[in-house]
Amino acid sequence: MILQRLATAIRNQDWFTVLIETLIVVLGVFLGLQVNNWNADRVARAEADDLLWRLVVEAEAARADLAVYRDLHDEILDRSIRLPVRLKATEDCLAMDEEMKRLVLAVGDFSPPRFSLATAREAIDSGKISDIRSDQMRDEVRRIIDEMSFIDRQWERYVRVKQDSEKTIYTAAGLSFLRVEALKVRPGVQWDGVDQYDIQTPEAICGNPEIIASASNAAMTQHVYSMYLSEASEKLERYAFALSNHRTGASMQEKVEAR
Repeated sequence: MILQRLATAIRNQDWFTVLIETLIVVLGVFLGLQVNNWNADRVARAEADDLLWRLVVEAEAARADLAVYRDLHDEILDRSIRLPVRLKATEDCLAMDEEMKRLVLAVGDFSPPRFSLATAREAIDSGKISDIRSDQMRDEVRRIIDEMSFIDRQWERYVRVKQDSEKTIYTAAGLSFLRVEALKVRPGVQWDGVDQYDIQTPEAICGNPEIIASASNAAMTQHVYSMYLSEASEKLERYAFALSNHRTGASMQEKVEAR
């Protein structure tokens, strides 16, 4: 309709009408584009807020999981340190009491990671991290994922050392079962049921410098891994705090702009 009137005005050389109709067309196109931009901006803000909310929930869950995981590894560290000390005390070691047997059994205890930042990692891998408008906040997400990747690499090294020590000490100790029944041992929680196992050659591990060195290496590796977990916990706490503050600030800003 507008184009028909515009064509008629041009044929009649009615330039005023041409100008008015042209302005109407341009204004209509402009308003249409503006509405599309507003809608796109609203959708982008909603997606960013949803992502931030999921990151906040994930970070809080990871903090809680990591706290439990650290406590577990503190227990493992305590046992790891006591083993080489007991191994050096040859006579005491040869008595092979229940605690000593429990320490030997626990040498290969390596509880796997029980925390994750899968949403943050996926946001980076998929590019959805760009939904977050703050450069600083995007950098925070990338930094914490770098930290988690570092912990993953340390876990792999940690497991290799623990497995090597376990094989060395178990083999030298002549570890064997005494009877056939359901195993009661629960690694990482409580080493019960040690009476099901027999240390056939305690003389091969008690006072043995190589075995003591292997156990000491496992303890040192456990100590380093526990330190890395402590550092990761502090960084995760700062990350969760930054996320929560940013989301609160972004929500307040949206309310102000909506007025």
